[in-house]
Amino acid sequence: MQTFLTLVAIALIVWLVVQQWRGWNRPPRQTLERFPEPPTELSGPAGAALLPAIEGVYLGMSMAGDWRDRITVGDVGQRATAMLHLSGAGLLVDRASAGPLWIPAEAVRGARTARVQAGRPVGGADLVITWQLGGRLLDCVFRADDDAAYPDWIATLRAMAARRRGRNNGAAA
Repeated sequence: MQTFLTLVAIALIVWLVVQQWRGWNRPPRQTLERFPEPPTELSGPAGAALLPAIEGVYLGMSMAGDWRDRITVGDVGQRATAMLHLSGAGLLVDRASAGPLWIPAEAVRGARTARVQAGRPVGGADLVITWQLGGRLLDCVFRADDDAAYPDWIATLRAMAARRRGRNNGAAA
């Protein structure tokens, strides 16, 4: 009996090791288009700041509307202190301990605040910017040190998204 239990234990350990190896060697589940590179220089009317920059914490990115499906490609899933800069050309998330993220103005689809993240309630409100990368909608989540700026940011980002929709509707007509 003892030999049988030893063989079962060894078989279980081998099975677990094989499963872990398969998980490590599986292609990433999240296949996204390449994230846009921030422009080297924002100058001219498109580069002029639309709002004062805000400081806070970049919390991450997820598939739009699904907090459980976090984006983990590269360092995009890395939480970091950051500054948000909004210009006519787009949104720059300048992260301190990770690379900057760039969301072009034409990719912005909307903005809102949310109090739930990863299926659990959190203290304070977060700024959620919905944008499109290729054929997928993503939510970029940021918690400002001072959330009094949220109404202006939301209104400006929504106007940016509406201008894009207006140009597309005009082109189709």
